[in-house]
Amino acid sequence: MTGIQENIEDMDFDSLLDESAKIHGHLCPGQVLGVRMSMLGLGKAGIIDPKGNGRKNIIVFVEMDRCATDAVQSVTGCSLGHRTMKFMDYGKMAATFLNLKTGRAVRVIAREDSREKAKEYFPEIENKYTAQLEAYKIMPDEELFNVMDVNISIRPEDMPGRPLSRVKCENCGEYIQDMREIHRERGVLCKPCADGGYYMPGTDFLLPRAVQKSHNGLKIKSKLWIEIEGEPVFGRGRRFLLEAIDKHGSINQAAKEISISYKRAWSYIKAMEERLGVSLVERKAGGKNGGGATLTKEAREFLRRYESLENGIKEIVDEKFKRIFER
Repeated sequence: MTGIQENIEDMDFDSLLDESAKIHGHLCPGQVLGVRMSMLGLGKAGIIDPKGNGRKNIIVFVEMDRCATDAVQSVTGCSLGHRTMKFMDYGKMAATFLNLKTGRAVRVIAREDSREKAKEYFPEIENKYTAQLEAYKIMPDEELFNVMDVNISIRPEDMPGRPLSRVKCENCGEYIQDMREIHRERGVLCKPCADGGYYMPGTDFLLPRAVQKSHNGLKIKSKLWIEIEGEPVFGRGRRFLLEAIDKHGSINQAAKEISISYKRAWSYIKAMEERLGVSLVERKAGGKNGGGATLTKEAREFLRRYESLENGIKEIVDEKFKRIFER
C-alpha cells in the first residue's frame, strides 16, 4: 500500500513503517518499535480509524523524545499541536493509548531484553543496530513489549479545543494559557518565574552574532529580591508598592498605580511585616480615598538600604558584563 491510509485495520505493517520512516527522515530500530508499539496499543485500547472517524477518541501519552515518538505520531495522527499527544518526560520507551470514548487506557513498554534477543534472530548480522531493526520487524509482541491496563483522568484544561483560560504573569508580563499558572503569595506567576525555567530571564543577548561585536546594543539586566527560608520578603515590586504608598498616602491609590488589587497590596504588606518583624505601614482613619497610610521610619530605612544594595549589585554586574562582552 502507498499513501496516507486512514483506517489502522486496513494498513499493513510495511505501509505504516514506510510512511513513518518518510516523516522521520530515515529508518531505524526506534521507528520499528514505535510503529509496532502503536499498532499494539491502538488494538488493545479498541481504537480504530485513528486518523479518520476515530481521531476525536484518542489521546496518546509518550514518555520519550526519541525516534519512536515520531513513529507514534505518524501511526496515530496524534500531535502536540492538536493536544492529542502528551509528552511525559520520563525517559522511558513507553506510550499509553487512551480511548476517550470508552475510557480504556493501555500502556505499552518496550522490553529491555528485546535488545539481546534481537541478536538471536540474526546472528549473522554484525552491526547490532541493523540486527535490531530487522529482528524488531518479526519478533512476537510478547518478546518486544509489556502491556498494562492503566487508569487516566484527563483534566478539562488538558483536553483538545480552545484554551479554557488566559492570564498574565505578574512578574514577566507574559500570558499563560490552559491553567498552567502558579499561584504564589507574590501573585499569579508563570512556571519559569515561579520555579525557574529552561532559559535565564533578564538577559537580552546570547545571540552568537551579537556576542562577537562589542558595541551592538547589548545590555545586561538583573533582578534582586530578598528571601527568608525560601519565602520572598522584599523585591522590586514591593519596593514600588511602598514608594507608591509614600507618594499617595493611600494603600488603595498605591495598589492602583502598580496595577494590583487592594487585597493583594495589603497581603504583601502583612507578609513583609511578619517576616521582617517590624511595622512598615501605619494606617489611619479618614484621609483621601477613605483612609490614609504612611510609611514608618523602619520602612524608610529598609527602603534606603535596599536601594543601596540594588545599586551596588548593579555596579558589580555592569562591570562584570563590560569585562566579559565589551572586548
